Amino acid sequence: MDTKLKNSKKSYVTNLVTFIIFLIMSVGIFNIYPNMREWAKAEPKSPFEEDEFLRTIYKNDYVLYKDLVGQTNHEELSGDKIYISSYDTHNDTEENTIRNFNYELSEWKNNLNNNYKNLDYLVYSDDANITNTNNDLKELISDSEVNNLKNKYSWYMTVKYDNTGLMSISNIYGADANIVKNSFSGLNIREIWGYPRINDENVKFNPIKNVTFIYGIPKDLKYTDGLSIMIDESQNKMNIASVITILSGIVSIILILSLLIPYKNGKEVFGVKYFSKIPFEINCFIFGAGGIAIGAVLGLTVTETLRNRFAINLIGSRMDKNLEGITMISVNIIMWMAAIYIIFAGVMLLKSIINFGVIKYLKENLLIIKIFKYIKKLFSNVFNYIGHIDLNDKSNKFIIKVIGVNLIIMLICCIFWFLGIVIALIYNIILFYSIRKQYGDIRNKFSILLNEADRIAGGDLEVEIEDDLGLFNPLKDRIEKIKDGLKKAVNEEVKSQRMKTELISNVSHDLKTPLTSIITYTDLLKKDNLTEEERKSYIDTIDKKSQRLKFLIEDLFEVSKATSGDIKLNLVNVDIVELMRQTQIELDDKIKDSKLILKNSYPASKVILNLDSQKTFRIFENLIINVVKYAMKGSRVYVDIIDHEKNVEITIKNMSAEELNFDPFDIVDRFQRGDKSRNTEGSGLGLAIAKSFVEVQGGTFNIEVDGDLFKVIIIFKK
Repeated sequence: MDTKLKNSKKSYVTNLVTFIIFLIMSVGIFNIYPNMREWAKAEPKSPFEEDEFLRTIYKNDYVLYKDLVGQTNHEELSGDKIYISSYDTHNDTEENTIRNFNYELSEWKNNLNNNYKNLDYLVYSDDANITNTNNDLKELISDSEVNNLKNKYSWYMTVKYDNTGLMSISNIYGADANIVKNSFSGLNIREIWGYPRINDENVKFNPIKNVTFIYGIPKDLKYTDGLSIMIDESQNKMNIASVITILSGIVSIILILSLLIPYKNGKEVFGVKYFSKIPFEINCFIFGAGGIAIGAVLGLTVTETLRNRFAINLIGSRMDKNLEGITMISVNIIMWMAAIYIIFAGVMLLKSIINFGVIKYLKENLLIIKIFKYIKKLFSNVFNYIGHIDLNDKSNKFIIKVIGVNLIIMLICCIFWFLGIVIALIYNIILFYSIRKQYGDIRNKFSILLNEADRIAGGDLEVEIEDDLGLFNPLKDRIEKIKDGLKKAVNEEVKSQRMKTELISNVSHDLKTPLTSIITYTDLLKKDNLTEEERKSYIDTIDKKSQRLKFLIEDLFEVSKATSGDIKLNLVNVDIVELMRQTQIELDDKIKDSKLILKNSYPASKVILNLDSQKTFRIFENLIINVVKYAMKGSRVYVDIIDHEKNVEITIKNMSAEELNFDPFDIVDRFQRGDKSRNTEGSGLGLAIAKSFVEVQGGTFNIEVDGDLFKVIIIFKK
């Protein structure tokens, strides 16, 4: 117990120290994040040169031009009315084309309203203009006012469409003009729509004409939208290759440190030693999949932390600065601790394999080998079973014949093509009727067996089955045994009920007799004309009957405790021979009154047993009193104590004064008396109490009757 407690304490300390070391390492790695940010920072690039951004600006031309046309015509027009000039419904329906085009245009507008709130624009033509800013973007037309806009905007540009729909781009600020113009030159409505069934032959589009679009992004962004996120991400871009290199270096250091730790110390860390008991393939999956998953999540966590985009990209929403900081630190440290544990456990597993022996480990832990051994054992058992089939068993013979015939017929069917089909059909018809016949026979036999079981369940225990039930004969025999057992149980219950009735009658009689005497003599004592001698005689009689009633109640109490099992033993070393002598001395007066001659045969030495001395004395007392009451006057009583090697046998034999016409098994029941006429005093509980006290001490109590010879045999184990 002390060793177990000591090992438990040692394991607790080891795990606590390991946890602290892992925590310190994780905190240390997190503290070098600022340096990692500088090392992995990518070369700055304008976000306004990205293809996705420029494609969105081009889409906005179509969204805003639609609004401008609606304003000019003083009515809301659908996109297809403005941009689609003709349809060819050979490959698609006109309704599908219109629905899909208008849906796509509405998505572009939603994107402009939700993700480009920070975008300022001005759209104007000869007839109308629309804008969402107070800044005069028309200043871009005048070169003299350009510097004024540069102080307000980080990016702006002008897109102009002439009367033929030809697009021209000018006044580009905040991005490389060549990159912007090259990107726009490859864009058209058909390409950015991307509807899969659109081609030059089935839909014709109207171009945007006679309109100028001026876009600008202020330096001071008012909203948090997709545009602000894009700009923020461009300013915090990381060189992924550099991040991977740095993380690989950290992992290598952790790996080297793990290799320096001896296996006998490392295996004490929580869970490490259990990996060596897991099959090799499962370990490969755990460390492979677990390593990849933790590596991917850790890489993403580190990258987004270095980009200052932890909350928005990983959690999906902005958070309170303090809460975001606590969450970011906690997640990073937990992920690093998990990564360190995986690396450490993997290294310890490799050391365990090397210490155990690579070949030996693979033989004992490869799952495929275990599966192969299981399959091999399964086939071995099957072949072994086939090899030990008892051909003398009718059922085995029948099954083998059926399988053999079936195999031959199937081979014949395979040899003949069309004829084989006919043979198989005929064979299956014959097989069907044969199986149905066998099934009917089994069902009938089972019905007979079931009917017998139902009759037995209904209380009919005289039912007999004469039919041969074949396969069900063993079950029939079991049911017959159950029926015999039920008969016996019913007879025992009838006997028990009869004994209960006798018990009540005997108890009533044995309690009523002394009680009646007490009441009678008490009434006599109330008379005034009694002499002193009569009064003393009555009192003496009341006293005797009271003692008799007391002894009877005590015996009832003892029997009650014995029946309920509520007997407490005080086991001590008892000399059986001396205890028997003491019992006879205590009952010497009664023995002399009965004129019995006791013949004792005891061992010369002491016979010591571990028994309850008081209850053993009561056993001997009850047996001697029983002899005094029922033995023939002046006869001899033999008391033998035999010391065997493994037990001690105590025998008491006497000749009965009355004919012994009872069952030896019944005489030890409660209130059973050898004197059926009840001429002698007694409760009928003496032998029952003696038997209970013997059995509760691990002994056996038996009675044998041979003519008028009454014999009690008690055996106690040493």
